[in-house]
Amino acid sequence: MADDLKKIKDLVEIVVNKVRSIETHQSVAAEQVRMVRDQQSVMNGKLDTIEERLDTHTTSLVKIEDTLGGYADMYKVNKEKNEKLEERVETIEDKLALSNKN
Repeated sequence: MADDLKKIKDLVEIVVNKVRSIETHQSVAAEQVRMVRDQQSVMNGKLDTIEERLDTHTTSLVKIEDTLGGYADMYKVNKEKNEKLEERVETIEDKLALSNKN
C-alpha cells in the first residue's frame, strides 16, 4: 500500500509540475497578447491620422481635378474660336493681298 501511495504521489507531482509549466506558458502568452493589443492600439491611432490626412488630400485633389477640367473646357472653346478667327483673318489678308508673317 505504501508503494501504491508513493506511485500516486509521484504521479501527482508530475501532474502538478506539468500544470505549473502550462500556467507559465499561458502567462507568457497572455503577456504577448497584451503587447500585441497595445501595438495594435498604436497602429489604429496612426491609421486614423492617415485616414484624416487622406480625406483632406482627396478633397483637395477633387477640387484640382474640377479646376483642370474647367480649364480644359475653356481651352477647347477658345481653340475653336481662335481657329475661326484665324480663318477670317486669312480671308481678309487674302482679299487685301497682305502677306501672312507667322
